[in-house]
Amino acid sequence: MKFIRSRDDFPFSDAVVHSGNVLETVLTGMPPGADAPVSGGAGAEMREIFRQLDEILEGEGLTKRNLCSARIYLQHVNRDVAEINTEWVAYLGDHPINRRCYGVDLQKGMLVEAGFVAEVPG
Repeated sequence: MKFIRSRDDFPFSDAVVHSGNVLETVLTGMPPGADAPVSGGAGAEMREIFRQLDEILEGEGLTKRNLCSARIYLQHVNRDVAEINTEWVAYLGDHPINRRCYGVDLQKGMLVEAGFVAEVPG
């Protein structure tokens, strides 16, 4: 198992590669080291999540083409899902991975949290 961007002062890693062929990560609209999400609403938070995701994938020699599924958690699912869908299409284009959206009570003023699973070629 490989922990990616783990920190001693934080209780979890940004991503984990397990079984040698699966990368999993959960990200928020809070840039690393920040104590609040980026401003601008759910779409801005989703763009920040995709920015962080690109960093993690690139660090492992992967791209968004390696993504296979996602879980999106929204503070206001009925209000923000259309905005998230716009960012989703802009980022993933013709790579329609499996996705589920959930309405949840997020912390620290966050509007979006997202978990991704990527295939790591063997």
